[in-house]
Amino acid sequence: MTSELDADTAVEEVAPGRFRAWITDRWNLGAAPNGGYLSMIATRAITASLSHPDPFSVTTHFLRMAKPGEAFVEVERVRDGKHHATVEARLIQDGAEILRTIAVLGDLTKIEGPTHVTLPAPALSWDECTAGWPAPHLAAISGRLEVRLAPGTTSWLDQTHSERAELGGWIRLQDGRAPDALSLVFFADVLPPPVLNLSIVQTRWVPTLELTVHVRARPSPGWLYAWFRTRALSRGYLESDGELWDSTGSLVAMSRQLARLNR
Repeated sequence: MTSELDADTAVEEVAPGRFRAWITDRWNLGAAPNGGYLSMIATRAITASLSHPDPFSVTTHFLRMAKPGEAFVEVERVRDGKHHATVEARLIQDGAEILRTIAVLGDLTKIEGPTHVTLPAPALSWDECTAGWPAPHLAAISGRLEVRLAPGTTSWLDQTHSERAELGGWIRLQDGRAPDALSLVFFADVLPPPVLNLSIVQTRWVPTLELTVHVRARPSPGWLYAWFRTRALSRGYLESDGELWDSTGSLVAMSRQLARLNR
């Protein structure tokens, strides 16, 4: 059985370098399709046009809000080398550009070299975390994910506000689809923004302007551990840095996004 995520990010080549996609509301946060979901559509079109199977780096700039319905992805190869390819893609809906993605691709199974990771591995076990998506009635995406969040990281829900702009826990798709390198682009943007834990933040709508995901390895099957933090909120604009670890404790992706508080 095809996973909903695969079905809803599927693309069909209708002309050289041009792909048809269908955006659904099943991955909405409020009224808007999730940015990681949209970025995954563009990245799938990119990988469909190349022999390099894995995204290494994916940077997406969000230009307009998408809506459910037909869309097209226009893909342009910038450089196609032996080990890496650089490709640009534009997601078009109703004649307007919704987002632009530039990606570096390669084969994660063929890379080798020294490894030195100083980031701490996940410290929270699965059963220490609280099950359930925060405020599920506000997000259609919540019905497609299993989430167990670290204690105290959703303090905005009861207005206690921990003043720690950090949020994380364990996540996976509800239908059991195992994570892969492509889906890490999606998982890097699925949790609520950690900046909501600050008492000076008076909105729950924090739109992303730019999202970059660096994929480090193909993840093993099972739950992913995700952790996101914001270190600087400046005049309404903020960064959110993220880490994704697989079920074996391996670091599989890192992300950074630029967002702003909705005015």
